[in-house]
Amino acid sequence: MNKIWWKKIHNVFGISSALFLVILLITGMLLNHPKKIQGNIIETIALDPKKSERIYCGKKEGLYFSKDAGKNWNEVPMLYPPQEVVDIVFSPQDSKKIYVLEKWGRIIFSLDGGKIWDRIELPFDAQSEGIELKKISIGRKEEIALLTSHGWIFSKDQGKKWDQTYFDKTKTPLMRLVLTLHNGYFFGPAFVWVYDFSALALLILIISGLILWYIGRKVG
Repeated sequence: MNKIWWKKIHNVFGISSALFLVILLITGMLLNHPKKIQGNIIETIALDPKKSERIYCGKKEGLYFSKDAGKNWNEVPMLYPPQEVVDIVFSPQDSKKIYVLEKWGRIIFSLDGGKIWDRIELPFDAQSEGIELKKISIGRKEEIALLTSHGWIFSKDQGKKWDQTYFDKTKTPLMRLVLTLHNGYFFGPAFVWVYDFSALALLILIISGLILWYIGRKVG
């Protein structure tokens, strides 16, 4: 092959790689802010075992309930509405007792069918320590089993004391480590914006490079 063909091949692969990087950068920035592309979607839903027309659903932002089998919905009024609700559980003994689990935050509960809410203290700060809360289970005597990204914990007394035998917050799952390094959360929530700024700078660099290549090609 002569130099012209090698130059053409180089240009094709160079442009293709640049466009691929542009796609990766844009989608990466969007994935760092899922609320922008997903909206306030439903994450979990639960039916009252005693009254099936009474339904609770958790969204990215807020907790909602319906008294008529989902025809009409209202947000549960709270001073601090839950964020990213991943699980809702009714007590097996009394369906007026409701437990709600946030992905990166709290366990909140109500003893009166959702009128008054309180929180159950955890032996760690899920958000700052990067511990994902996944699922909650309630026993007949109101025992609580909580599954997390770092194992599971158990309480017999509504969260006053926790058995952490099968929990290790010092051990970070590989997938979690890779994900947080990729999106910037490994260094803290504020660092995500540093990642976004760097991605935007690289995006501008690639686009301006393509423009300069195109102008140079026309001039040449």
